[in-house]
Amino acid sequence: MNDFFDQRIAKFLCPIDQLTGGPSDAMYFLHKKGGLVYSEGYAHPPGGLYGCVIKYPDPKGHIIIFGRNFNWTHRRYENEKLVIVPYREQVRRQVALLPELATRPPCPPYADHFSHFLLGEMQGFFDAKKSLGILLQESARLKEVIESLEKLLGIPLNRIGCNGSLSYGYFEEPQEDVDVIFFGTVRQNFEIIQRIRKLKKEDPKRECVELGKTWPLRFGHLGTVICPFFKYARREEIPLTEFSMEVVKEAVVVHGVVAEDIHTGYLPAIVTLDKVSIDGKPHAPLDLVIYDGSQRGEYFMNDRLKIKARLVKITTQKGTRDAILVTMPGEINLETPS
Repeated sequence: MNDFFDQRIAKFLCPIDQLTGGPSDAMYFLHKKGGLVYSEGYAHPPGGLYGCVIKYPDPKGHIIIFGRNFNWTHRRYENEKLVIVPYREQVRRQVALLPELATRPPCPPYADHFSHFLLGEMQGFFDAKKSLGILLQESARLKEVIESLEKLLGIPLNRIGCNGSLSYGYFEEPQEDVDVIFFGTVRQNFEIIQRIRKLKKEDPKRECVELGKTWPLRFGHLGTVICPFFKYARREEIPLTEFSMEVVKEAVVVHGVVAEDIHTGYLPAIVTLDKVSIDGKPHAPLDLVIYDGSQRGEYFMNDRLKIKARLVKITTQKGTRDAILVTMPGEINLETPS
């Protein structure tokens, strides 16, 4: 007989054969071994995905989801303080939980801090808009918060989905963070980002500080915190889907000024740098590709950056170009904010 976990999850879970567009950023999957897997970015291997086990079954785990105990791979408490587990350690912890991950082909440079999962290992996935639609019928509190976003940010309900624990139907009222996904064209999403920045500038009390940092796109609202993620409504607007990446030099020091920021709110966040120098030598403008979800929406026009990261070559159907790849927190230093 199914327990409450199975009964509740079944209401939200979609069969893998309904994943017609393939994995994309900010999607949750249910692993056949019980873990919750999160996919990141828009470039994934055939028949699989790059991502991480966000939560895994653990009889001693402190997270209770519909009657089952879980634990994190990506966070932990140190001296009673919640911290992010370093990415390389996250990967090691996932391999310890799922040894088959060690047999997969090496991940490309942009995904070397993720794990390579197979879609056949998943029981199903959670659709952001479907899950939100169910939850809005169940929770008057969540309905109030979500519907207020149209007036606050100018985004209609049909462009909103949910993320985080909401994806699989878990919402603990009244103060749990509300993880949302805003869908739109590049221009539509950027307008929402600018409204969030303006909102926080006008009311600094909306600022969100967690895990030792200020989160640029999160904001306080109606007694909770809104944690927005942004997804492309048009595939043709996604900068990196089918491409290859080669590391040219493992460690370079780059200085540059952000000259284009319209893709700053995504994973990967991509900004174009001007006035560039690499290891002290002038260089033509190039893209900074940030494959780190904790840095979505961090950098904007005229920000002056110092970066210690990898010089790579990106090859697409349009040709090959240089770029700077960042995958870890701490690789970028904001020298002069806009």
